[in-house]
Amino acid sequence: LYAQKTGGKFVLRIEDTDENRSTEEMTVAILEGLDWLKIKWDEGPLFQSERKKIHQDFAFQLLERGFAYRCFCSKEEIEERKKRLENPAEWKYDKKCRAISKEESDKRAKTEEFALRCRIPEGKIEWDDFVKGKISFDSSEIEDFVILRSDGSPTYNLSVVADDSSLRITHILRGEDHISNTPKQLAIYKGLGIEPPLFGHLPLILGKDRKKLSKRHGTTSVTAFKKEGILSLALFNFLASLGTNLEEEKCISREEIVKRFEIEKIKNSASVFDYDKLLFLNGKLISEMDLKELKSEFKDFWEFQEFPEDKALDVMRTRSKTLLELAKDLIPFVKEDFKYDESAVSKIDREKISQHFGEFIARLEKISEWKKDNIEEALRGFAAERGLKAKDLIHPSRLFLVGKGESPSIFDVFYAMGKEKSLSRLKEALIL
Repeated sequence: LYAQKTGGKFVLRIEDTDENRSTEEMTVAILEGLDWLKIKWDEGPLFQSERKKIHQDFAFQLLERGFAYRCFCSKEEIEERKKRLENPAEWKYDKKCRAISKEESDKRAKTEEFALRCRIPEGKIEWDDFVKGKISFDSSEIEDFVILRSDGSPTYNLSVVADDSSLRITHILRGEDHISNTPKQLAIYKGLGIEPPLFGHLPLILGKDRKKLSKRHGTTSVTAFKKEGILSLALFNFLASLGTNLEEEKCISREEIVKRFEIEKIKNSASVFDYDKLLFLNGKLISEMDLKELKSEFKDFWEFQEFPEDKALDVMRTRSKTLLELAKDLIPFVKEDFKYDESAVSKIDREKISQHFGEFIARLEKISEWKKDNIEEALRGFAAERGLKAKDLIHPSRLFLVGKGESPSIFDVFYAMGKEKSLSRLKEALIL
């Protein structure tokens, strides 16, 4: 959004330097998810794992410039020193190797394994965050962190600086969980003598329990939302509204979202991922979108050879919150062997059905033009003649037609199902 709003370019980079957490399946999911959401990138995708040599060159530039040093401490030695602390979790590297002279370091490097650590300068590291304002860290809060492991693999903070500077990235907009990485990256930029990009940090998205969003909160992946029958535009609108000035009660086009987006109005507080709000937007979009477009989206969720008629799709979509739900709601329009909702069955008055329903069916058969108004007139007229309430006929009719206690207007359902199928369905139910 920010790139499009400002006329910039959106560069897609896959940060896959951690081999244990990066798989081809994850990469495919990212690319397919962005494509489904119609989020287009201007450059890329670039894979960090393919740029290892570039990252290593940057690390040794820092060493040559005196902003990095070799660390010969083994993992075992560091773990032993951690254990001596009252609270090992508070460990910061104790700079044991920082004072080793260049001559000694060069000599030991010929026979010993080493990592490269960034030499954090004294004083404060601060920046003007274009979302949160001025942010400052004291250098005492930041350890001399590893930029190149002993096996030669670069770490995250080195890799992103190397890539961002190589690609001439001007603005970085990311989650506030990266704020602690920013002073480290600024230290690398300073060591390389490179002007850093501008940083902006967005509030995190939380679950309803105000904890960081995770799998325990339910669906969180784009692929899973797609499988559940969430529409691409609905999810795009919902995500765009989190923590921004875009709080719409209905979906708007992607172009309109870009037009209305204002980075200055990003909220500082965390946003809550409200799945009910997403379902509301999705259901509203399903009910209002062009019917031809809906059929195109819906077909992947329909598993039967016979496709429901347009009038059935048009009626039933008014209460469906997902395409998956819509598919289930439409089964009674093409299949006879659907199940009744047991809770709805328990609420119908069987005595009134046995007394009046046969004649009610006969009244419906007399309707010459099967229209909603005519159906409603027949039902309400029959109910009045027999001293019944309209619901005494509406509730069982709904159950017999679609198997549920809830649906769009029963008169819409009668119309959408057609006279022949509606009457056949009611007669069969009466026999049962």
